[in-house]
Amino acid sequence: MKAVLVAMHLVACQPDLLICKDMSVNSKRWTDVETCRQDRDAEIFRVKQTLPETVVVMSRCRYLIGKDRRTAPAF
Repeated sequence: MKAVLVAMHLVACQPDLLICKDMSVNSKRWTDVETCRQDRDAEIFRVKQTLPETVVVMSRCRYLIGKDRRTAPAF
């Protein structure tokens, strides 16, 4: 049986939140959302070490489900 994996999406934004950059954790996957949320603080700390103090870093754990032919385009 295949498991649905969870990915963490991280973004780093300017203080006004108008310009953001994707900083997602592409190499790690979790088996459930709760485990991903427990690692959130560590991943945010890791990303913030390389950025200026004024940058706002936000994250979200989401299910990693591939698109199929029924998925509508986002844009």
